[in-house]
Amino acid sequence: MAFFGWDKSVPQPTKIDREAFVVLIDRPSGLVHEIVVSLTQNKTTSWKKVQGVQPTLHVGEMLEAEHVLLNDELVIAECRKLGITDMKQVFIDPWGVGYHESIKGKRLMQALVYMRTSADDNQYAHPLDFNPLYDVNEKKVVDIIVAKRRNSKFERPTIPRANHHFLPEHIGTENLRKDLKPIQITQPEGVSFTIRGQQLDWQKWNMHLSFNYREGLVINNVSYKDMDGTLRPLFYRVSLAEMVVPYANPYKPYNHKMAFDVGEYGLGNLTNSLELGCDCVGSIYYMDAVLSDMKGEPWVIPKAICIHEEDTGLLFKHTDYRTGKAHSARSRRLVISHIVTAANYDYGLYYYFYQDGTFQYEVKATGELNTQVLAVDEDAAPYGTIVAPQIDAQHHQHLFSMRIDPMIDGRNNSVAETDVLPSVHPVGHPDNIVGNAFGPVSKIFSNTDEAQTDASPQTHRSWKVINESKIHPYAKQPVGFKVIAPNSPPLLAKPGSIAYERARFAAKTLWVTQYHPDQLFPGGFYCYQSEPSDNLGLPQFTRETKNVRNEDIVLWLTFGLTHIPRVEDFPIMPVEMCGFQLKPANFFLGNPGIDLPSSDKKSTKSAYAPADAKSCCGNNSL
Repeated sequence: MAFFGWDKSVPQPTKIDREAFVVLIDRPSGLVHEIVVSLTQNKTTSWKKVQGVQPTLHVGEMLEAEHVLLNDELVIAECRKLGITDMKQVFIDPWGVGYHESIKGKRLMQALVYMRTSADDNQYAHPLDFNPLYDVNEKKVVDIIVAKRRNSKFERPTIPRANHHFLPEHIGTENLRKDLKPIQITQPEGVSFTIRGQQLDWQKWNMHLSFNYREGLVINNVSYKDMDGTLRPLFYRVSLAEMVVPYANPYKPYNHKMAFDVGEYGLGNLTNSLELGCDCVGSIYYMDAVLSDMKGEPWVIPKAICIHEEDTGLLFKHTDYRTGKAHSARSRRLVISHIVTAANYDYGLYYYFYQDGTFQYEVKATGELNTQVLAVDEDAAPYGTIVAPQIDAQHHQHLFSMRIDPMIDGRNNSVAETDVLPSVHPVGHPDNIVGNAFGPVSKIFSNTDEAQTDASPQTHRSWKVINESKIHPYAKQPVGFKVIAPNSPPLLAKPGSIAYERARFAAKTLWVTQYHPDQLFPGGFYCYQSEPSDNLGLPQFTRETKNVRNEDIVLWLTFGLTHIPRVEDFPIMPVEMCGFQLKPANFFLGNPGIDLPSSDKKSTKSAYAPADAKSCCGNNSL
């Protein structure tokens, strides 16, 4: 086998039977069917009934629920108690209900209720103080939970009516900034990527793009062409496989707010249709997404995926102070993204590919804060922040689980954990005379028990996916890619809590498992209304100790945000970013971006100096 490249000794398939896995829920009985259809043979190959599970909610079910709830007499009566007589002012966000003993056997939603004082007003500025419990299959309200006031002389709060607009037409043109000059991003010769069906080539990257109702955008079969022309495999499949948003308020009805936005609602189902010049800027290529509606009919989201290039500053630069020569290379990245709206929150989900072989994933969280109403004499502390009079924005976390299926120079890989530590030798020791010595200390995970680990900022902990059968000729180490995860807060819900037990995948920063084709979701395939005792997903995958060294493996990486809301997050939240990187580490024979040509200076000019100001790009004198 050659040092780099594919293992050509592995037999290649000559024919692949394409299959579709169908989950069908019968209404109103709630019986779930799992069906496998051969698309190649045009026939059903498997059909079984599944008891005691709830599939992902469909957008159609949520829209249907809002319509039924707004016309329900119990809901109308509660609104009247709060002084609301016009139900056209009332809006309802159907949420997953988490878990409770009383909901067994039913497909339920909890409904978060708000009002608007005008058509475009922020509904989260007017939260109501009760949550209906709704039976999805029977289409009826089964209970209404009214929040009890804490340390208040009032039994029910007044509902704040002040507008909190953020759309420009309501702010008024006279109040908008007048000192912004246009910025134009142009590519006069077109883009540098090519697309053939679902295949994408950019610079030295090659990959396949796919999209599904649950994970949304998925990147498959990622490879990179080395400087000698060898196409080297890197990742078989990368996707955002789950996320959990646990809220901190411990009182009813808010203590069951723990959204699993991937498994409970589906990122694909929640994906926006993007707009040119707003969501993506520059020369844009769009892809549509094809999903299914509640009846199984095709449902198209136009312009669901945005593909474009961005300038990201310097890739590298050096000035030789002796000769006065400087050389700079500009960094460009390929961006493949989609944006989802999960009720109040919006998430921009970005896959970045760089010219030096780096892969990055980033989440940009924005949208509107989820809120609850307070009586005028109540305080939000310690579980929330008052962002406007009587409006409590609850503290919460956003914890994302990325499923990374690597194939670093081949199918069998291992994972090494590295901590950077001071020398074990005391100051004055021959190997640490002045006490400055430090270095990396690594261990390779052998099995799934070892490969459940947490971030450690104190030791600058990182992980490396390596191929132990490929030793780098210079470094004398296995070739690999380094996992850098700076945004790794711990799950703050306590062990034994409903949120913790249902989201055990978020209790560790990194898990490593053997590849199994059915293990795609760290919170379990049927996570909606799952019982904490089910231990679905990763706890189930790792129940039996298995070898993960020099195996076909999968990494599950948790990253995210702990959000203590600010007043500045209201009425609409500026983006807050989190994510991770995978960087080549002793994989190439040098900097893979060294062959970049000097930047094109035609589109760049000095803002105030003469247009012929000297450039620092290329081998130009200073």
